[in-house]
Amino acid sequence: MSGIQSGDIIADRYRIAEQLGAGGMAQVFRADDMDLGRSVAIKVLASRYARDQQFVDRFRREASSAAKLNHPNIVQVFDRGEAKGTYYIVMEYLPGPDLKDIIRRRGAIGADETIEAGLQILSALAVAHRNHVVHRDIKPQNVIMADDGLLKVTDFGIAQAGTEAELTEAGSVIGTAQYLSPEQAQGGDVTGSSDCYSVGIVLYEMLTGRVPFDGERPVTVAMKQVHEPPVPPSVFEPSVPPALEKVVLKAMAKRPSDRYASAEDFSAALMAVRAELDSDDGTAVMGAARDDATRVMTPVGGPAEGSTRVMPAAGGAGAGAGDARARRVEPPPPENAPPRPMWPYLVALAVLLLVAGVAYLMLSGGGKGDTTMVTVPSGLVGLSEQDATTQLIAAKLKPESERVADPKIPVDQVISVDPAEGSKVAEGGKVVLTVSSGPANTSVPDVVTMKQADAVAAIKRANLVPKVQKKFSADVDKGVVISQNPTSGAQAAEGDTVTIVVSDGTEPIKVPNVRAKSLDTALSMLRAEGLEGNPVEVTSEQPKGMVLRQDPAPGTEVQKGATVRLEVAAGPQLTSVPSVVGSTREKAQSVLEGSGFDVSVQNEASSTVPSGSVIRQDPGPNAEVNGGSTITIWVSDGPAAEPTTPVPAPAPAPGATTPAPGPAPATPDNNTPVPAPGPTGQNPGHGGTPPGQAKKGNG
Repeated sequence: MSGIQSGDIIADRYRIAEQLGAGGMAQVFRADDMDLGRSVAIKVLASRYARDQQFVDRFRREASSAAKLNHPNIVQVFDRGEAKGTYYIVMEYLPGPDLKDIIRRRGAIGADETIEAGLQILSALAVAHRNHVVHRDIKPQNVIMADDGLLKVTDFGIAQAGTEAELTEAGSVIGTAQYLSPEQAQGGDVTGSSDCYSVGIVLYEMLTGRVPFDGERPVTVAMKQVHEPPVPPSVFEPSVPPALEKVVLKAMAKRPSDRYASAEDFSAALMAVRAELDSDDGTAVMGAARDDATRVMTPVGGPAEGSTRVMPAAGGAGAGAGDARARRVEPPPPENAPPRPMWPYLVALAVLLLVAGVAYLMLSGGGKGDTTMVTVPSGLVGLSEQDATTQLIAAKLKPESERVADPKIPVDQVISVDPAEGSKVAEGGKVVLTVSSGPANTSVPDVVTMKQADAVAAIKRANLVPKVQKKFSADVDKGVVISQNPTSGAQAAEGDTVTIVVSDGTEPIKVPNVRAKSLDTALSMLRAEGLEGNPVEVTSEQPKGMVLRQDPAPGTEVQKGATVRLEVAAGPQLTSVPSVVGSTREKAQSVLEGSGFDVSVQNEASSTVPSGSVIRQDPGPNAEVNGGSTITIWVSDGPAAEPTTPVPAPAPAPGATTPAPGPAPATPDNNTPVPAPGPTGQNPGHGGTPPGQAKKGNG
């Protein structure tokens, strides 16, 4: 079916909870509206139709048709959209039951409740028809009872809007055979009158507990809709009031022109019958306010708690029932109608006379003496078989039981009674109790190796309840069934649970923390967990090869074999030192600082280099160092200064003239002044050395 399944979230708002049912075109799920905190129903177009434009158009038309119909008796449409390759509609969630369930469990329903149901359905259709929307598939399954007892019409999936007739193929037959109008069965034009015909069949089924036309194949039923007149409801259920029978048979006329012209006309006829029945019961006939009021039906198992009003069974409806059994009520023929063949009516009349004769013989005891009539007790449906049998015997009736499998009704509980409760039966007459035998046995399907959605659908088709468990598996693809319990082929009661274990894929691995580790250590840790590393170098002041960051982060769950990206320090960025030797101090500082270095200046004590020029640098030119390092430069202070302290001259000899001062001769090696010679031409402290001669030796 669709790719949507339990647990999915649609439009970031609707969480799918469970599947409610599936039809030919779509599945219906219950979902949680996370924004508004309420349950909703989501109809999802089957995936095999999502690629068929005709089905997509029809599905979209349902949303469009229903969304513009705002009425208490119409299921409300909230939203629509597209998800996972298919289309969906979000609707009001109603847990049920539907009208078919009510008829199936209660059997024939009283006239008053039948009228009320008809009025509610027709009220919904009147709104639809005014909006140029013809439902085309009215049937009890599409009428759901709300919690307050109101009936709501749903499933406008094959509704035909008057402005969009081209979306449905001409001559196609769409609908459910037992409720098709003759024109639908023949592929003719479909109008609001066609819906009225289907409502007539629904009311017929409520009054009698059976559909008027049935058969083994849909085509057989469709042919009966076209050609066979219906047996009057009173033949099967004598308590049906003649006035109500007349209305129902007119709604089921073969030709649209013989039926009610609109849902409003049909409603007016039903309200007139209701007023007549109330008057016959001796109750006050209420006016327009009463006719316009909405009443509620009796839910399965008893009245709805807190309901506005639960209609009682029509009192006195059995009066005149004997006449009704032998009389078929014909709707009045339209003016200027073409003649119709008489043989179907003659055959029907013969059948009716035969049935009436048999009924008369049964009620009269075959004409031998008077027959005492007794009433079938009320309240038998829902009792145990033993309790119902006891009440029938006490009423001097002969109980018989027929057992029917039903997974929803407890074993031995009475489902329906024939003749219906409240009917008049000859004393000693037979009353058949349809009793639940509980769930039927079914064979558990083999769903191992199926995808989860297919397995769940297969289990539900077997009338079993699927329960899904998840398990990690390295061998089975995610979403595929690993095992099941009970195993395939085992016998189980309908409604039993089948547990399936579905693969959740390979068990995830938590990524280890490798930050601040060396690259080699980090890669080893990842490989030990079945993961791969992808190192990428980045500039950093951290030691070369250290892992700085990782992606995914530590603790993240990933599948085996996943790759972890590692950002690894490539070490600091090196910069080449420019040469500044020979430059002025100011220029050297500018160049070095412009290259991102700090500068330390040292002065040289003496030099032959001009003052203010760089003598040397450390680190030297072209050395590769870290950016921002300090470069030391030595700057020349110029030549060294001369000494300022003179050498004292020797004292002159007595009587000698003082020579003019002059520069002292310097030694060639240490620039120390040599004292001037004395007056005798000898050095002080020495004797006999001629002037101009160096002293040799020590003596």
